[in-house]
Formats: sequence, C-alpha cells, structure tokens
Amino acid sequence: MFPRTILLLILVFLTNPLLAEYSIKGKVNINEAWQPKIFLAAVKKLSDYYRTSPDMILDTAPIQSDGSFELKGNNLPNEKRYYRLYLMKKQNNDYDACLYVGGDDHNFVHVLLKEGDAIEIYASNESVAPFGSYEIQGNKDNQLMHDLADIVFPSFYFHRIKFPTELKFTEDKFYTDLKKFSDTCTSTLVALAAINNTDFDEYYDADPMFYENFGKRLKSELPNSIYTKNYLLKIRYYANEEISNPTWIKLLLGLLFLGIIGLSWKLYQMHQRLAALQNTPAAPPISVPIEELLTQKEKEILQLISAGKSNKEIASDLFIGLSTVKTHINKIYSKIGASNRKEAQTLAKEVFK
Repeated sequence: MFPRTILLLILVFLTNPLLAEYSIKGKVNINEAWQPKIFLAAVKKLSDYYRTSPDMILDTAPIQSDGSFELKGNNLPNEKRYYRLYLMKKQNNDYDACLYVGGDDHNFVHVLLKEGDAIEIYASNESVAPFGSYEIQGNKDNQLMHDLADIVFPSFYFHRIKFPTELKFTEDKFYTDLKKFSDTCTSTLVALAAINNTDFDEYYDADPMFYENFGKRLKSELPNSIYTKNYLLKIRYYANEEISNPTWIKLLLGLLFLGIIGLSWKLYQMHQRLAALQNTPAAPPISVPIEELLTQKEKEILQLISAGKSNKEIASDLFIGLSTVKTHINKIYSKIGASNRKEAQTLAKEVFK
C-alpha cells in the first residue's frame, strides 16, 4: 500500500501544471513615452508576424521603474510557436498599437516558446529604445531568432536609399542573406521566420523551387505544426494553383449555399409581409463608402496598392518603416473586407476611379 501511495504522489508531482510554467523575465529601456507594461502576443498565422491586435494578446505584466519585468504562466501549447513581446506608447491602446523598427522607438522582439520554457531578455542600456539592442538567454532556438533579428531589422532602412539601382541591390542582398540563413539554420521554425520575412511578391516567381522545397522540409519535419499548412496555402496562392476540395465537401457547401438562399428568400418574404401590414416600407440597407472607413494614411497606402506598388516601394514613397506598412495593410484588409492583395487592388480601383 505504501509504494502505491508514493507512486501516486510522484505522478501528481510530475503532472503539476506549476512545473510546466513558462517564464520570461528581463529588462527593457523605458521612459515617459511608453506605458509601463509589457505585452505577450501569440502569432497564430504567418500573416500575423508583424500585426498587432487585441485578440493576439496572451498576457501582460508591469514594467518596474528600472525596466525589469517578469511574465509567467501555464497557458501555452506544448509545441513551439512564435510569440511577440512588445511595448505600447502612452497615446496608443490595444486597438491601435504600432510596431516600431530601429532608432529610439524599437519596441518589440519575436521569440519561440512552448509550455515550460524559460528565457531572459536584457536590452542594452547603450540604446534608449525598449528593444533597440538586446541579449537573450535560454534555449538555442531563441539565440537563432536573435541572429535572424540582426539580419532583418536593418532591412527596414531600405526606404532611406534614394537610388533605384542601389535599392534593388540592397533588396537582393537581403533576400540572399535570408535564403542562406534559412538553408543553414538548424531550427526549422527559425528558418521559416526567415523565409516569412522575404518579399514573396518580388521573389517567388524568380525562385519558386526555393519556396517549394522549404514546403517539403516543413511537411517532413513539422507535419503537425499550425504554421505548416499556413505556409503551404501561401505558396499555393503565389503559384496560382486552385485549392481543390474533396467532392463531398463541395457537395456539402453546395447544399449549404442552397439552404442559405432558401432561408434568405423566406426571411425576405416575411419581412415584406410585415412591412405591408405595418404600412411601413422596409428600411434601405446602410452602406458606408470604403473611403469613409479609412484614415488618411490608410487611403494613401490603399492608393499605392492600387497602383501596383510593393510593400517596400510604399515604405519608400511614404518614408515609413516596412513593418508599419504591413500593419496598415492588415488593418485596411480588415476594414474593406479584402483577404489578399488582389482583392484590395480591385476594391481600390472602385474607390479611386
């Protein structure tokens, strides 16, 4: 009886969720421009890598007057995923938070975590930016994420280059550096982060086999990762392949569509009868023009999208960072109901015709 009790206690001890807590602690540079709070956001899709939204926030923690903080909990999945640590400026809230790259405002860092991981991040006091320069301690994956950041963040200064030929050379070098990094990186997820930072619009057609071969690597090494299917769908989109559904799914969708049409027709007839009985005409639908949904900056970016400009060209034209462009574009897509660049271009042409 005694050994069984001991065994039960050992099992309880080993399965105690407190033992699986993740822990993120460290120190950032903070001044009166920033809220004394650090945010942990989950990146569930590759398109969310540079997007901020309240529905991505997983946890928050206060930042002490000396810049120290600690985040911990046991609510992470037991597989490695991307997460972002970031600060907000005092004038921002959860809905309009911005990611700033370089200079005195660099306010975020990406990490790889799973339940039970412990990492430490310390910003250099040689910079005034929250994460302008930092050291990270913990697992090897996050050391590699730090190495990737050293390649990626300088790229956001492309918009400062004025000569087209020099800009093209610099962009090509950045792509080559990311490609080389992903080919030699021992962590598949860190390699995926590198590839996700390449400009698919610019380089997929020129080097489709590179992107396709990495898709094979993902299927082989991370078949159950939430990012694998996401990546494969993305490259199929750029390859202009039609994503087919099994016949039974098509049939089910067809029946569902017919059912929705039938129900809509019945609701319409009921609405018309009720309006006639009350001798009150049905109210016309409220329609808000797309241009009224957008801020002035979002209108400018949408107009440049309509003109066929790439993200880097938009950043150059408007003298803003590439991450800021991506944040604006995600907000534009959400407001106008577009799911990709082609749809946004179509809608934009209606707005600016």
